[in-house]
Amino acid sequence: MSKLLFPHGTSPKAFLAILVFFAVSSLLFAGGKKDAEAAPTGKVVLASTSWVAAIARAAGAEDVRILAPLDLRHPPEYELKPSDLAAASKADIIIYAGWEQFAKKLADTAGSAGIQTITVTTSNAPEEFRAAAEKIATVLGTEDKLAEWWNGFEPFAADLREKIIAAYPDKRAVVQRMQTPFAAWLGFEIIGEYGPAEPSPAVILEMVQLRPALVIDNYHGPSGQPIAEAAKAPYAELLNFPGKDGTFSIEDVFRYNADVLIKAASGRSASK
Repeated sequence: MSKLLFPHGTSPKAFLAILVFFAVSSLLFAGGKKDAEAAPTGKVVLASTSWVAAIARAAGAEDVRILAPLDLRHPPEYELKPSDLAAASKADIIIYAGWEQFAKKLADTAGSAGIQTITVTTSNAPEEFRAAAEKIATVLGTEDKLAEWWNGFEPFAADLREKIIAAYPDKRAVVQRMQTPFAAWLGFEIIGEYGPAEPSPAVILEMVQLRPALVIDNYHGPSGQPIAEAAKAPYAELLNFPGKDGTFSIEDVFRYNADVLIKAASGRSASK
């Protein structure tokens, strides 16, 4: 029977301990490598609303979570739950606009947990939307992804604008203020603004006397239908926040709004 040979000066018991140590270490390092390979890349972004989330995705964020539910018609009124604050404490970056009623609690939670926060200006006028996305991309280091998105989005938006404005030989419109930036970018002549509060009889009369060719309202807080009815003008409720009818991205919002406006111009129902 052959004898086991151990390193000089090493007892059989000590040598066995060394073998066990290296075997366990190999397993630990192999497991650690596997976990690293399986771990998701990028940062977890928590967005206050679907509108803010759309900006973050355009900026190149991949793991974007939203607090206010997509089916909520007026997301700024969302009330945080304790589970939301727990989710916020686990995010890498929290992004919000500042006009959300729950924004202060969100910012306070982020501050106490040492989480980075970004505030953005929300607008669906493309250049303003892009500026907000650039602010996020600079923090995430995703400028290349933003540039790639913009190269596709810019011609897409321009094509929709051309189709929409071609449907309105008379471009005079009264517009709910939350839709003014988008309506101005489309090329409408904004002859009057109202809202977001319910217009008084005096405001309705003022808007009617302007003889608009179109009344543009905000789906998330509509108040312009009495103006349209009194002025006998086409009426269109436009989106700012994705969510309605399966809209998810800013591209979806633009398609939805284009459909509503073109239908309004042809006399079909423009409030979907």
